[in-house]
Amino acid sequence: MPQGAYPGGQMPYPSQSPYQKLFDQTYVSDGLWFNNSNNGFGPFNSPRKWTFGVDYTRTRTRKMGGLVGAEGVQTYLQQNSEAGTLVVDGMDYYNYFNAASGSMIPQLDNDGMRLTSGFTNADGSGLLLNAQFSGAETATFDARAIALSQRMDTLTALNMQASGGRTSGVAFNAGGTNDYDITQNQILPPGVVFDSTDVDDYGIYGTTFDVLDRTVLNLYGIPILSGDPSPPSNGLNGSTVPYDLQFILQHQLNTYGGSIDWAFTPTIDRGNLVVRPIVGGRYYRVDETFAFYGESTLLSYGTGDGTSPDNAKIFPVGDGVISGTGGGTNTTIIPDTPGEGGTTDFNALTGTNSTHLIVKSFINSHVTSSLAGPEFGFQYELGDTKGVRFTGSTRLAAMFNEEKIHLSGDNIGNFMGVQVTPDPVTGNDLETQMFDTNTTQGPSQNAFADQDTTVHLSPLFEQGLNVQLPIFGAVPVLKDIQLLEEANLNLGWNWLWVGQIADPNESILYQSSPLLNVFPEIQTERGNLFQNTLSVGVNWNY
Repeated sequence: MPQGAYPGGQMPYPSQSPYQKLFDQTYVSDGLWFNNSNNGFGPFNSPRKWTFGVDYTRTRTRKMGGLVGAEGVQTYLQQNSEAGTLVVDGMDYYNYFNAASGSMIPQLDNDGMRLTSGFTNADGSGLLLNAQFSGAETATFDARAIALSQRMDTLTALNMQASGGRTSGVAFNAGGTNDYDITQNQILPPGVVFDSTDVDDYGIYGTTFDVLDRTVLNLYGIPILSGDPSPPSNGLNGSTVPYDLQFILQHQLNTYGGSIDWAFTPTIDRGNLVVRPIVGGRYYRVDETFAFYGESTLLSYGTGDGTSPDNAKIFPVGDGVISGTGGGTNTTIIPDTPGEGGTTDFNALTGTNSTHLIVKSFINSHVTSSLAGPEFGFQYELGDTKGVRFTGSTRLAAMFNEEKIHLSGDNIGNFMGVQVTPDPVTGNDLETQMFDTNTTQGPSQNAFADQDTTVHLSPLFEQGLNVQLPIFGAVPVLKDIQLLEEANLNLGWNWLWVGQIADPNESILYQSSPLLNVFPEIQTERGNLFQNTLSVGVNWNY
């Protein structure tokens, strides 16, 4: 006898109907039963709710840190002072070509853009997409510009000097030239014999020594390990190299990346509060550069205690007060110059292997960190989709970090030399481990380059908060723009932390003796990168 069977096209499940709801969920919470359903019809019952946002971002990145130079190297004050004395009394309380810190570079802020998109299914699950970009910005610490901004400009000083200390009714004009230009192009250009007798005259600017006295500045120095297995006794383990014309530090950064995450059905769904776990992947790239540019004269000058080495650059204490200790007769009203209150003798160094009395140095250290890996966390919403709504996410990721470091530079080393016992034939009392520092025809033999590539894990944590405000409908003109009918103003804050990111400054081993084939090289030092981002934009929900 034939057994009973379901008619063709039917399934063995009750209540199957073309009129059933698209989504129907019954659940219990706090002892009460709830039903959540969606029939898929009507303007507010679409299977998926989409979102799209565009934001302008302003990102503040952590400042650079660390010493610009090697740790444990004698200071410039130390190497120019004998035991029990200082080259200038009281100088230990003031800057004297001290080493600079990366934190002197101003705070770096980047402008950028962020795009967000995704959808939410009827059961609360959905897709989250995010892409962001921060444009390259550069923060600069210019020691010379800062020093000059704190003292009277040269033309005003010369005017007052000529008028007996009073401001003249007729301003001086220089036709665009200045002390620095005269020094570079007339006093110390390559191939010109230095005016050691101070006979050349430059009009209102005075003689050679007058110009140099106002031009050279007590800026900063770079402590450098010599790398010499048998250094001179007074060379110790290295020297601080002084820069008296230019000392510029720069920090450059740009970042971009994105993430794709799947949001699961809510673990907490209490009316206006929804919390969903998310799992996905992220890519993030960081391009960060540390740069240094410096210029220094191969001149010795100044009046100290009489025991300093012949290659010393000596300044008075930087107290901003004219003490009148200068050795010349051309009294100046600009304080803290080598001659302070007058002028002093300037002497060209011999035995430095250089054919140009201005040394131009630079360092460029670039780190590229390409990070990719899985992430997980929580995404939460508070409020009504048609009213004020707060959203946010907390994410943690384990990122594979492909790290590339490129280092290059020139004339990093003790170009001033170390004073030694005079040579019995030449009389030279300076010893240097550097080649000719002249770079007017291209890189010198002191130029160097190094690179390194590694792959390691970097942890990542991100916290984001946003508030969406439906205000466009209340703003004249904006309320008539059709594009903004379903849009909300979006205000956001985001904090990002990434660990084990190479620092482009602290990853440099500051050592140099080019004649011994010892150059600065990469010695990777990693730390934390963190960024604070504020954003404002427009978000559409449809």
